[in-house]
Amino acid sequence: MLICWLKATGEKTINKKVFLIIAALLGLILGGEMMLPLLEELVILALEWVHKTLDILYEDVLGFAEESAKKASAWTGVLLLIGLIVWGCMKLYQQIKRLIAAFPAWWKESKAEFNAWWSSLSITYKSLVVFGLIIFLGFLTMLI
Repeated sequence: MLICWLKATGEKTINKKVFLIIAALLGLILGGEMMLPLLEELVILALEWVHKTLDILYEDVLGFAEESAKKASAWTGVLLLIGLIVWGCMKLYQQIKRLIAAFPAWWKESKAEFNAWWSSLSITYKSLVVFGLIIFLGFLTMLI
């Protein structure tokens, strides 16, 4: 598909940014199976470290009993998690509002650019682009 895209656009070489994006996406798709357990283990270790640090803080610094310190650190973790979820939802809502406001102008601009590009192609290049998209979708279907 990349070759069809290069022929259709008339470019001689691929942009380095486009190449890096494609390589990163392929790396995430193919290497995700190996990286996911590592990331999961790192998150679990970080949470255990925070829990142990809170236990030490409540027991040694504040003088809580062992059982009270465990309960306090558990409730602190729950409150921190709830706070992070609320903060993340607020940030996500702000981003969604910004995207919804910018979408109509972006859509009109992208549609005009695509129509200008598509109308400049000959029927041969149009068929190459469509064939390349079909092959790319078939490749993605095989990955699933």
